[in-house]
Amino acid sequence: MASNKPDKASAEFIRLLKKAMGEHPDKPSLREVARRADLSASYLSYLLNGERNVPSNDAIAQLENVLRIPQGELFKAAARPNDQALEFFRREEAGAIMRTLAPLPNNQLSAIQKLIERFVKKQNRPKVK
Repeated sequence: MASNKPDKASAEFIRLLKKAMGEHPDKPSLREVARRADLSASYLSYLLNGERNVPSNDAIAQLENVLRIPQGELFKAAARPNDQALEFFRREEAGAIMRTLAPLPNNQLSAIQKLIERFVKKQNRPKVK
């Protein structure tokens, strides 16, 4: 039976947080990061010491913003979809896309991801008249 227990923050998640705090141009203290991210300092301290579960999506987004971590990187380290990804999965077409991709072997998924990223980038380019 699968456990419903929340996952502890991964070593990668903690490493990314610590790195971002250390490299931030303002060199904010733990208390300052917690304040800006609307978290308690004790919670952030426990999180950085691997003693707390992965925070909520809102908290992850706040930490990315406060620490200037590129959007989505902290979610990836937390093995969590961000709100934009969750919204995508609510779309009717998402199921068809996932069923199409499901049979592919893992070694082909990174190539598919790169194709999709190039496609999205091309779609987001300003049109030249």
